[in-house]
Amino acid sequence: MTTPVTTPAHKAPRRTGRRAAVLAASVALIAAPMLAGAATPAMAEDGNTYLKSEKEVIDQLSKNSPLYEHEAIQGYPVTGQDTQKITLEQAKKVYSPAQAVKDAQKWLTGFGSTSGYEDYGTEERTSSKEDKDPGWLGNLDAKTVCGKESVPNRTLTCGFVGKLDTKYPTMRTTSKTIGKAKLTYVTQAKVAKEDTTTSGWKAGGKVTISASPENKGGGAETSFEYNQSTSVTNKWESMAEERRDVDIPDKTTGWLEGRANGGWYTGYILQKIDNTDGKAQKIVAIPARVLIQAPTDSAPLTWVKRQN
Repeated sequence: MTTPVTTPAHKAPRRTGRRAAVLAASVALIAAPMLAGAATPAMAEDGNTYLKSEKEVIDQLSKNSPLYEHEAIQGYPVTGQDTQKITLEQAKKVYSPAQAVKDAQKWLTGFGSTSGYEDYGTEERTSSKEDKDPGWLGNLDAKTVCGKESVPNRTLTCGFVGKLDTKYPTMRTTSKTIGKAKLTYVTQAKVAKEDTTTSGWKAGGKVTISASPENKGGGAETSFEYNQSTSVTNKWESMAEERRDVDIPDKTTGWLEGRANGGWYTGYILQKIDNTDGKAQKIVAIPARVLIQAPTDSAPLTWVKRQN
């Protein structure tokens, strides 16, 4: 059994005394400061900062909610999986199965070779929809098997290893408005925890967010699921209801954008299976894509003023 690495090489240095200031900035980018060396953001007439390009948004969020290039989950990612079909070809363009297995052996517990067992190597599934093992696991799907306390005559270890492919995805966007205009939005984010109650599952959760014009009644809600990796030090917490002024300059288009303080990781759900009767072992690699929270930021969302 591999000993878990507490500080893997892919992890960034831990932030220290500036935590309070950084958290405040990540909760709201309503008046983001000018960054040295960065492109100059658009300015409204009252001095509010608007971000015009995707690069400006990513650069700003990276300073407040940094993401690691690789992430690992000990256990099955019970929440936060992409509902779309992820093919092996797509996953390989981001992350090779061979490297994923090597990384799992470094970063997760239970993926090392079992002494005295014949090694059958790695079986690569063709897509995220092909998650059943007809031979060793009686054609049960990965989620069912990984959630069991035990499997007869088998020792099973599950996990996910992935590489970052999309930073800070957009989760909520208000209507675009042409200025000159002044709007006030009421925003909120509620986090519902998904506690681990079954062996082999890593806890995640669900975030429900809303952004509606003030005095216009309840706005439509948007929800998304996420997972927590082995590197998470600050779990996401709910964000209180807040009012945000949006002052759109004349002859421009502006809107408010809710960005998840996390990223999509493409990789593989890995199953290390020991056939205890036959003294044989193998690893199954199932392509997958998982939304994982930023490891050091307790705010699930950043509201960004956009303009074009």
